[in-house]
Amino acid sequence: MYKINMWYTISTLLKQGRSMRSIAKELGISRVTVKRIKKQIEREGAVVKPKIIKQKKLDAYEDFIKQEIEKGKTAVLIKEKLMEKFNFSVSYPTVSRFISSFKNSEVYVPLISKPGEEGQVDFGYFGRFLRNDKFVKTWVFSMVLSYSRYSYFQLVTDQKVETFINCHIHAFEFFCGVPQTVKIDNLKAGVITPSFFEPTIQYQYNEFLEHYGSAPITARVRRGQDKGKVESGIKYVKNNFLKSIEHQDYEQLQKELREWLVRKCNMRIHGTTKKIPEEIFNRDEKKQLLKLPSARYEIFKVEQRKVNKFAHISFKNNYYSVPAEYVDKKITIKSTQTMLKIFCELEEIALHHVSNKIGEYITNQDHRPLYKAKKTKQDYIDKTQIIGTYAEEFLRKLFIEKPYHWQNLIKGIFDLKKTYPDEIINKACKRALNYNALSYKSVKNICENKLYDKPYEATSVKEEKGFVHDLKIYDKLSLN
Repeated sequence: MYKINMWYTISTLLKQGRSMRSIAKELGISRVTVKRIKKQIEREGAVVKPKIIKQKKLDAYEDFIKQEIEKGKTAVLIKEKLMEKFNFSVSYPTVSRFISSFKNSEVYVPLISKPGEEGQVDFGYFGRFLRNDKFVKTWVFSMVLSYSRYSYFQLVTDQKVETFINCHIHAFEFFCGVPQTVKIDNLKAGVITPSFFEPTIQYQYNEFLEHYGSAPITARVRRGQDKGKVESGIKYVKNNFLKSIEHQDYEQLQKELREWLVRKCNMRIHGTTKKIPEEIFNRDEKKQLLKLPSARYEIFKVEQRKVNKFAHISFKNNYYSVPAEYVDKKITIKSTQTMLKIFCELEEIALHHVSNKIGEYITNQDHRPLYKAKKTKQDYIDKTQIIGTYAEEFLRKLFIEKPYHWQNLIKGIFDLKKTYPDEIINKACKRALNYNALSYKSVKNICENKLYDKPYEATSVKEEKGFVHDLKIYDKLSLN
């Protein structure tokens, strides 16, 4: 790039009538350069100063830096890489400014909402204030109706789910209605996994909004413009209310905030809309809000549990069942004094009444796997009816004669179905009944020894003292 004084020199020599050839020869430059400058002077009518492009310190490394940016490297890492690879020392601000020169400014599209369509919520930190003789961290909860900018503020000392929901309830009651959607930041109180496209909304928060007929929308991570209205509201309350406070009393602060909200905040001319929020709210938006439900939402206590190997979870000294497929999984429980709801993701998988006893297993039989489901007497009767009438009669007699062991005995007879057809087992049961041989081994031996078709033999003989049984027949029936 030629120096500016050479431009003045060429202009002077041209005015003296010198030819381009002689000027080029005298200055040691090409005639093409002289011709180009001459045309510029004639076109502009004056000497045009050339634009001097100052070479940047990192120009020589531009291609390398662009490659590192594409890999997602930060300015700090690129600075370290320049030193490591090229032994080139440069400050962090220099690298940061050089990277910024490649970025295009993002253009934002205004998000326009209809009356009653959207409310935006967020928390803002206020500092420490004295409450019950103790300094506590204090936040301000804010909900702003996107159309009118009508706002609600409330002081809180934590950001728990219960607090978050209670603030919403108070805001809805302040508005005398509910917006169709509520846009929330990726707060732990409202969102478990930050994701714009598929957020996992905190279980109770989602249920709460359903109770009021509303629905949650999450702002994108690190996209403050998505909820710019409430963020502006937080800035406004900090700059125009908090900075005017000269005391540290929490209760007094809460009272003053409510007065400021009604008398100043919603009565001012809004900086963006140039309108008074309360007037726009009363005229256009209030009537478009959803009606409040007949009863407030009941807030559950929400906790996490892991399902044990018995497909139960522990709660207040008792154990409550869940479907067997959830063994070893983490689930969410929501409880009141009398009711226990169990969820996996957003799906309710179990419901129990809370027991006042201690150490109890409260089990819903439907939660057992099919192969371990507890069977009733009727279940066994139905199964023996498939075998035949004598098998059913055999079982009913077991109920009476073997009240504590009938299940194992009949299960053994069911196991014979693997080897023998129902007809043979039914005949074997008939023969066993004839001899009052109420055991699994008796029925098995009858099947194995093919005694089921043999004619019935009397098993008693008459003695002086009456009839007695011939015990040898039982030995035959009970042989292994």
